[in-house]
Formats: sequence, C-alpha cells, structure tokens
Amino acid sequence: MKKYLILILFLLNSVYPQEKTKLIILHTTDVHGNISPYDYFEDRPARGGLAKVFTIVKQYRQKEDNLILLDGGDLLQGTPLAYYFNRIESLIPNPLILTMNYMRYDAFTVGNHDIEQGYHTYTQIREQSHFPWLSANAIRADRENFFEPFTIIEKNGIKIGIIGLTTPAIPMWLESYLYPGAEWQDMVTTASKWVRQLRPRVDVLIGLFHAGMHEGYSLDLTDTLHLPNENSSRLVAEKVPGFDVIFCGHSHRLYPYNKDDPQLINGTLFVMSGSHARYVGVAQLTLAKEKKKNWIIIDRKSNILTLDTVQAAPEILTINEPYHLKTLDYIRQVIGTSNDTISSRYSRWKDTPLVQFINQVQMAITGTDISFAASFNDSFILLPGLIRVKDIYGMYKYENFLYTVEMSGQQIKDYLEHCSRYFNVDRQTGRVMADPDLPGYNYDMAEGLGYEIDVRAPMGERIKDLKELKTGQPVNKQKIYRVAMNSYRAAGGGGHLSAAGIRQARIIWRSSEEIRNLLIQYIKTQGTIKIQVDNNWKLTGS
Repeated sequence: MKKYLILILFLLNSVYPQEKTKLIILHTTDVHGNISPYDYFEDRPARGGLAKVFTIVKQYRQKEDNLILLDGGDLLQGTPLAYYFNRIESLIPNPLILTMNYMRYDAFTVGNHDIEQGYHTYTQIREQSHFPWLSANAIRADRENFFEPFTIIEKNGIKIGIIGLTTPAIPMWLESYLYPGAEWQDMVTTASKWVRQLRPRVDVLIGLFHAGMHEGYSLDLTDTLHLPNENSSRLVAEKVPGFDVIFCGHSHRLYPYNKDDPQLINGTLFVMSGSHARYVGVAQLTLAKEKKKNWIIIDRKSNILTLDTVQAAPEILTINEPYHLKTLDYIRQVIGTSNDTISSRYSRWKDTPLVQFINQVQMAITGTDISFAASFNDSFILLPGLIRVKDIYGMYKYENFLYTVEMSGQQIKDYLEHCSRYFNVDRQTGRVMADPDLPGYNYDMAEGLGYEIDVRAPMGERIKDLKELKTGQPVNKQKIYRVAMNSYRAAGGGGHLSAAGIRQARIIWRSSEEIRNLLIQYIKTQGTIKIQVDNNWKLTGS
C-alpha cells in the first residue's frame, strides 16, 4: 500500500504545478504628449499625464515582483510641449523620452502620429530611448524591418515575448517621405509570421498594437485604396492563435468598457487603455511552473484604472519642470489682437469667423481661389482682445501642412458631396443632426465657392447652386482648379479625395511650415485680425 501511495504522490507531482506566481502588465497608449497633468491649450490643470501614470506604476512595483510597463504609440504629438521640443528646441533630451526612461518602460509600439513627426525627428528621439521601438509590419524595400519586430523580456525566469504592430493604413494619412522606403503590411499576416517564430521561445506572448478593435471602421476606404485593414487587433486575436494578451489603441477607446464586455476574445485577453494618459490598462496573469520547468498561464484578467483622482508623482513633475515652464512661456506669447469673438460653437452648421479665418489664411498663402478647411475643436472660443500662441493651438490642434492640389470642378463637387454626409435627418423626428459615426474633423467647408447643402436630398445630390465666388459663374465640371487643403486631406485622410475619384492627389505645392505656424505668422504680420464672414455656404431643408 505504501508503495502505491508513493507512486500516486509522484504522479500528482508530475502532473500538477508546484509553483505559482503573478505577472502584471501595465499599459498606456495614445499619450499624445501629456506628461504633467496640465492642459496647455486651455492653460489650466488637466485630468491625466505620465506623472499620474507613474504613481500607479510605483504602487504596483512596491507589491509585485514581476511587472512590465508598455506603451502603444502616438506619443510624440498632441500638446504644445510635444511640438516645442520636437521642432523648436529639439537638440536637448526630449521630455517624453526622458520621462519614459525614468519610469522604466519596457517597450513601445510606434503609432501613426509618431511617424507624422518626420523621419529625422523620430529617429533622433528613438536613439534617446532606453526601450525598444516595435513595429513588425513596417518593412523596408530590402525586406528588413524598419523598426524592431519584437522584444523578449525575462522576469524571474518567465520569458515574455512582445510583438509590436502598427496600423497599416498610414499611407491613407501620411506621405511616404515620412517613412522613406517602408511599406506597412497587413497585421494578420505579419502576426502569423512572428507568432510562429516567437511562441516556442517564450512563456507569455503579448501583442502590443497601435490599432483599434473595430475592423469595419474605415473598411470601404482602405479597400478602395488597396490598403490593409486599419483596425485589425480583434482580427488578429480571431485568426492568429498564440497571443496570451493583446493591448491595442489608436481609436482612443476603452476595453473592457463595461462589465458585459468579454475580457477574452478567442482565448486572448484584450485591453485598450483610452488616451492622453488618463487611464492605465492592467493585465494580471497567474502562472504556474510545471515540473519540467515550463510556465503555464492558469488565470488571466484585466481592468482599467482611471487617473482622475490620482496624484501626480513628484519625481516626474521635477524632471519635467524646466520643460513645463518653457512651454508655458511659449504658449503665453502674445501674437496679435482680435476685435471680434471667434467661436466654433456653430462652426459646422453655418459659415463662421473661425473657419472663414483658416480658409482666408490658406488662400492668402497659396494664392488659390478655393480652400477647404474643417473646424477641429467645436468648443473653442476666443474673446476680443489679445491673441496668444495657445489660442491658435486651441483653434488648430493638428500638425498638418498646407498643400495646393489640382482638382476638376466635378471632383470639387464630389468632394463637397462627401462632406455633406456629416448631416443626417432623423426618420422619426425629422430633425437634422450630425452623424455620430462621422467625426467633425472630417467635415470640410469651402471658401471661394458659393453653395448650398440640401440636407434632405439623397446622398450625392445634396450640393446645390455651386459657383465660383470670384466670377459668380457656375463651377465648370471640366475646368482644373487649384485648391488649398491640409496635408492630411491631400494624402487621402477622411476619404474625401477617394470619394472624388482621386487615387493620388496632384500636389503642386507644399508648405515648409505647419498650418498652425502659418496662422501664427499671419496674425503677427496683420497685428489685428479682421474677419468678414461672407456666408458663402448654407444648409437648406433643415
């Protein structure tokens, strides 16, 4: 009997794990230049920032032996601080990388807005980083990787593989000179390749993706442009077995958002951590060590931490103080005056001074008779008085350049028809409203043209009485016009050019300065800006 008991115990020890441990993975994404909890657009305290994230990181490190810290990209763009030290004082250590190095980030996946900063900028900043920059699907012409495809980290004997993937829809928004010689390949195909290579070598396999979960979001547009799917994170989980956890981003959403959201998708733990360092995503893996020295995951769960009430870590504030003070000096510079209130409140519903001004400047600089611009911030207001740099950041928050593009009259009409999709008519109430699925930054308004948008007409037939303001004549469908627009539009962003039948824009001029800087320079030159709204367009049928 004793022999049988010994045999049973031996067999049990052989089958059941003998040792357990936890692995904690903390995740941020789409930080967009936020370090201190300060809103440089409004010049007041803000909700998030890496300084708050580090408070959470320290708390976990005090109680957990095995912790890794990851970021999912779109780090280098989004605040005046980020811009100032990317473009103006770029030869000193970058504050975002200095902060992340101090926080001991383990890996970073490149986002589209990081690429947008330009090859020289992100290459210089990358060299300062103490953590790898990942993107397995960015491939050079010689078939080598543009960034590192993966990294392996070891924590107390646990081998953790991390594969980075970036949304391959980048050519839809950014011109190729920003990523010279690189091709952005399909996420599912790339993931399959690297999972096969990496899975046998690690105990835990993580996907660190700069892409969203909703694969249908821009599917029509990417298909038209023959680009891979923009937001394939869920597709990777469904089609590529082997990932234990996938962290995703790009769309600024949270997942799980509520208790009904499944934490596992096809057996893979899924986490999306919002944006602007207002949240920290947490994945907790429980592992057990088998007799033969392999670690296996026996439990996994996730949660999202909101940082609203978290105190900023004093160390990060101290490190960032000189950068913060320099940024405050920058944004508070007086550049001119305005005698009128400039508000964006109704700027997508009628012609207003805000969009009139942006188009006015774009036409003045390019010498064109037609310009397209959007209202990027529908809560912006500038009262009469002094204009400061921060006001222009509030007015125009993206780092677009100014382009002149050739378009036919028919293409201009089709472009505006595409814009008119922003308006919906509720079938039950008959009310006109903005389509919740179409972001306001993709609704352009024209200057140099007169037109009406009949919101009750069928899609594709809404633009009425389209004419040249300069001559008063109807727009000639065959005539070639020179049109001012931002670089995002000219590269295909929003699908406007595609809707107009333009596969590749005929660009005849590019600015060397961002539109925001051009607005600042224009105001400095004018001293006091005068905006005469010409009411060149209006909604009808509303």
